[in-house]
Amino acid sequence: MGSLMIWIWGALAVLFIIIEVALTGILQIWFAIGSFCAAIVAWIAPDNYVAQILTFLVVSAVLTFIGTCIFDRNNDGKSDHNRVYSILDKEAIVTKQIDNTNGSGQISINGDVWSARSKDNSIIEENAKVKVVDIDGVKAVVESIKN
Repeated sequence: MGSLMIWIWGALAVLFIIIEVALTGILQIWFAIGSFCAAIVAWIAPDNYVAQILTFLVVSAVLTFIGTCIFDRNNDGKSDHNRVYSILDKEAIVTKQIDNTNGSGQISINGDVWSARSKDNSIIEENAKVKVVDIDGVKAVVESIKN
């Protein structure tokens, strides 16, 4: 069972790396490194499961804490929540036709591309100017700006 643990910890490291690549943000990489360190402990002490688990937990926790502090400092005190809601009441340009029925639509605002839906379920054509009136999950809720 001891040598199997090397493979299990290695597989967990790979899984965390895959999740890290698939998602935004930096969190799973710390767990991947913790898993890799636990695999090394499993190689050195194959039957010491407590040491393996503690290594995983301690390394992951310490790196998560350090990484959070570093990335929070680079955030200039602005949380993602505040940055998301900073687009409210701003003008944007429709880059992909907004159609709530089909679940399609994108806008460009401040150089970022957002998925969007219209507030009143109307279809809004590409290149139209819109105003962001709400945030619903990961979508901007917009209304047309009448010229």
